[in-house]
Amino acid sequence: MQLSRIADDMNGGGVLSMEISVSPVHGRFVAEVAGVDLSKPLDDDYFDHIHDAFLEHSILVFRGQALTNEQHIAFSRRFGELEIHTAKHWLLPDFPEILVLSNRGENGTRPIVNGGAYWHSDMTYMAKPPLGSVLYALEVPPEGGDTLYTDMYAAYETLDEKTKGRIENLEVIHRYGDRYQMMASDDNDRPPLTPEQLAEVPDVVHPMVRTHPETGRKALFVNEGFTVAIVELAKDEGEALLEKLFSHSVQPAHVYRHRWQAGDLVMWDNRCTMHRATEYDLRYDRAMHRTTIQGDRPA
Repeated sequence: MQLSRIADDMNGGGVLSMEISVSPVHGRFVAEVAGVDLSKPLDDDYFDHIHDAFLEHSILVFRGQALTNEQHIAFSRRFGELEIHTAKHWLLPDFPEILVLSNRGENGTRPIVNGGAYWHSDMTYMAKPPLGSVLYALEVPPEGGDTLYTDMYAAYETLDEKTKGRIENLEVIHRYGDRYQMMASDDNDRPPLTPEQLAEVPDVVHPMVRTHPETGRKALFVNEGFTVAIVELAKDEGEALLEKLFSHSVQPAHVYRHRWQAGDLVMWDNRCTMHRATEYDLRYDRAMHRTTIQGDRPA
């Protein structure tokens, strides 16, 4: 897929020539987008091209970007309004739309050493979970620190028909506090959530199978990070079914590993993907900025 056109350079007053190409790198699930400088404003034609690719592939990779905080936020906002995370100790001062994922912290933010080291979709404990996330790499270790992504369309589509029928109308409970506390027990830099913060994220109930509001495709909508129970099933039966679905979702055939380079920007559709961080040597710095795009109520 390719789009080539000459457009006005809104920053420099000259002419900006861009030829955008979208190249699948992991089947239909992931694509690399080349020929676009996200520090420049995108006109509607170019944005529509990127948006279409996002819906087609679920994960887009943009290499070699050099963005200010303002530019990162501006690009993200083309997709919708941005979320402000409950855990304010990770938000960048003066730019609360940016969550700092760094083992050293930045401008007073708390370090995150083990953040996201489990399969999850971002913030599914909200009544209206995010549409997507936009992660920009500032510093990366020489090895390790990859991010794994899994395709929840494929997770649903490859279930046997009996299981599809069983789960079609089930609902699941999503919760933030349990996972946060579990991670805090291994991380001295992670402060406990205040009662006020916990009140911002009460338990929510979502369908186990979600229909994507833009593509119409069905995706499995559970994750081991925040999904804690199935409403209609007894505890033991529900836990057994969730474990079966978690394991099925992360089969190697469904998973893409992104090996980060500084300047990478990766955006993913939280409505049909999961992801997890991997380990790296903490002697090295790893610094990422994430914005999160507001979504709608799953159905």
